[in-house]
Amino acid sequence: MINHFRQGIKNIPEICVQHSVRKVVIAPGSRNAPLIFAFTTQTELECLSITDERSAAYFALGIALQTGEPVALVCTSGTAVLNFAPAIAEAYYQNLPLLVFTADRPAEMIDQADGQTLRQDNIYANYIKASFDLPVDSTLEVDLQFSDRQVSHAIDLALSYPQGPVQINVPMREPIYTALPDTHTNPKIIKTIANIVFPSEESLKNLQKSWTSFPKKMVVFGVYSKNDELNKLAIRLANEPDVVVIAENLSNISGENIITQPESLFSRINAREDGIPIPSKDKNDRVGTLSSQFKPNLLITVGHSSIYKQLKLFLRDHKPTAQWQLETSLPYIDTYRSLTTIVPGSAIEILNKMPFGKTKSSYSEVFQVQNQLITKRHDAFVANAPLSDMSAVTNLLKLAPKNTTLHLANSTSVRWTQLFPTRKDLNYFCNRGTSGIDGSLSTAAGFAYASQQPTVFLTGDLSFIYDSNGMWNNYIDDNLKIIVMNNNGGNIFRFIGDKQLMEKCLDFFTTPHKVNIKSLVEAYGLNYLVCDKTEELENKIENLFGSEKATVLEIFTDSDLNTENYKGYFRNIKQIND
Repeated sequence: MINHFRQGIKNIPEICVQHSVRKVVIAPGSRNAPLIFAFTTQTELECLSITDERSAAYFALGIALQTGEPVALVCTSGTAVLNFAPAIAEAYYQNLPLLVFTADRPAEMIDQADGQTLRQDNIYANYIKASFDLPVDSTLEVDLQFSDRQVSHAIDLALSYPQGPVQINVPMREPIYTALPDTHTNPKIIKTIANIVFPSEESLKNLQKSWTSFPKKMVVFGVYSKNDELNKLAIRLANEPDVVVIAENLSNISGENIITQPESLFSRINAREDGIPIPSKDKNDRVGTLSSQFKPNLLITVGHSSIYKQLKLFLRDHKPTAQWQLETSLPYIDTYRSLTTIVPGSAIEILNKMPFGKTKSSYSEVFQVQNQLITKRHDAFVANAPLSDMSAVTNLLKLAPKNTTLHLANSTSVRWTQLFPTRKDLNYFCNRGTSGIDGSLSTAAGFAYASQQPTVFLTGDLSFIYDSNGMWNNYIDDNLKIIVMNNNGGNIFRFIGDKQLMEKCLDFFTTPHKVNIKSLVEAYGLNYLVCDKTEELENKIENLFGSEKATVLEIFTDSDLNTENYKGYFRNIKQIND
């Protein structure tokens, strides 16, 4: 007898295909068997099997990050559902459309001591756009129509601005291992037509008038995928005398006059708050007053969040008169505590309509003087760094082939690269939605699999070990290279913590370990390289890039030296003598 009550499940993959889903990541299980049967028989879908649910979800996130397309995730019931949660939270704050299909027991079996059962309804609550529960049976026509509509609605919502993850909870009764119906019912497809949002003509005129009234404008680009048109706009803005453009590497924005080392620059500017003067070119401003030189009248923020702490400190202490916020999915983010205006629409379309060349100002010049000094001091300092995290990053950024994608683990890895000028021929990514260390390797692996382009994952030892199951799948392609800076623990806490305060409990922050990374890497079947000598570093990185297989390069560095390098770098940046 054909199981018509599973027609709703049979229709799910077809609805996914109609919504441009191309890849499905499946964590094997039992309760999700009907979903596995349905997805794997849909020829338009590529189904990937990854055992560890946490890693599987981050792998799917990496695919969505690279392709810009929705990715389906499938798991069994119980704690498997919870293991998806970290990546779902990350996807929510990165606005990535993950379609999370969670198999479930029927309602009458919840809290009845049945195996692999917990309360799955809206289980991700605060970190999804919506949760949908499908009917247990679809024998009746109205139940089937409702099931189809729920699935289509869920996917459409995930793809509508702002994009994000959704949960489709699929309760099923026994028997589980039975054939799906052969029938096709042309399930209903619901799609929202994209609309163009733009300020009214009157609002645009007010913005233009406001633009000309501010002689000191600062534009801060946050996390953003590489966009050539946006980069052209940034360069155009940076050529204006009254505009300063700030863009960390994760914004994938670079060019002449664009400041891509803001942490270094603003650490120097903020240093004067501690009594360190900065020479001024203005004869009437011999002490170089912060408010007169560097404080913007208008702050414009574009995109997601930014890492740079020193800029945040500066702008919170020296608030601009106005702040415009463009292109962010969470419109009321007031990071710098100066938000006044939310501007809907494309930053490219809106900012290109501003009246450039109308304002006389030396605002940009003031910053460029300091930026040139920063560049000079940076180059001199890093050139003499012995084997350390700093020298590893120096050589990586020097030797990485053009068009390489650089995935950065959180904590020190991303912060080290922030100290260096952005290479315009690289792509920079990091899980900065929630800024956790738990899935960075899996995200990079998913991205590499989807792109088939050279991808490097830069990580510390803790982040690598924490997500080592990211190597436990059959989709680690040869284009993925991994650099592990092994300083035996969480080195970042040596940078940010008070040494005397933390001394007695340092192990609970830095968490030293005895993991043999070579054995770990080889257990997963990847190539392994090691470097523990300064004179071998450049050659080892070249060997890494020359390897024809997925390879891990472990670089042993000293935590005390890394700490001294980091703190010494900023002492060098802040020193008075020019």
